[in-house]
Amino acid sequence: MDEWGVISSHDFRGVITSIEINNLGFAVSNDNYIHFLNLNGKEVWKKKLPFKPYRIKSNEELLGVLMGNGFIVINSKTGEQLHEGRSTQGGFSEIIDRPGGGWILTDRHEKIHIFNQKGFGIKRLFSGRIRKLLGWIDREHLLIHDGDGCLRCIRLLSKTTQRQIEENIWSWASELKNGEVILQSLNGNLMKGKPNISGWDSLENITDKCIDPFDSTWTKDGWWILNMENKLFNLENFQEFENFGDLVTSDEKETIIIANKKGILRIIASKKLIKERNKKISIEFEKYKFNLDTIEKQHIFKMAKQAELAKDFVKANNLYNSIGIKLDQEEE
Repeated sequence: MDEWGVISSHDFRGVITSIEINNLGFAVSNDNYIHFLNLNGKEVWKKKLPFKPYRIKSNEELLGVLMGNGFIVINSKTGEQLHEGRSTQGGFSEIIDRPGGGWILTDRHEKIHIFNQKGFGIKRLFSGRIRKLLGWIDREHLLIHDGDGCLRCIRLLSKTTQRQIEENIWSWASELKNGEVILQSLNGNLMKGKPNISGWDSLENITDKCIDPFDSTWTKDGWWILNMENKLFNLENFQEFENFGDLVTSDEKETIIIANKKGILRIIASKKLIKERNKKISIEFEKYKFNLDTIEKQHIFKMAKQAELAKDFVKANNLYNSIGIKLDQEEE
């Protein structure tokens, strides 16, 4: 299991209300703006909105944004808003992307709103009180944490049905990731379970310590819990980051983004990703240093660098010499 570290930080000089990541980069809602940055931390676009956005969710390359009483969809490649958006009395409270395209939103009047991928409404359904939309068991079955603290499965077909999957009351629930959900019982125990549409495939106690979870995210190294004291830690190896913020998300692989409401955002990555990034920076610097002005020279340089890292100094030296670079390191 990798050790993780901070690779960059950014100051947005204002309140950050939401962060979201996709395969192109990450979005940050900051005052009345949405900023979109690539994964190297360079801003791609910035868009001012008429109301302060408070929730962002991605679905492939589209961003679903909640602001004021409304919901809009933005293309993360260009920053272009697809249409004027949709609104409801009192505004929306939760948003989740739907597998295969589309969005599910909850309002403050116990209704679920179903939208297509571009943000056009399909229908509304009565749902009862919902604390949190947890995730999808499949495209038609949505797991929720209801207003009473129980887990329910909502079946979203032409006729909606709901099923309470068990009778336990949970004080907190994570999103459903990798088929798993983390739950806190009323006595403070933390549980991990694999739910199905009518119950559990498995449910186990993972710690008796009182952790007070506030948020969570999942990566290739398992679950990370953000507690009420702004401490982010991994449930597998208990690596910790303290006082980094109270908003967290990840690409579910090797990158975590965490931000505080003062505007400071940090990108945390696995050791493998940090090593790859540092190697890329080193290669880019040396390309600049030696003025490798053709694609052929850059390709030879890359092969030479790979040979050097593999300690094949004879091959590396021959490749470097072919483009006029002297290898400083002696063969061992």
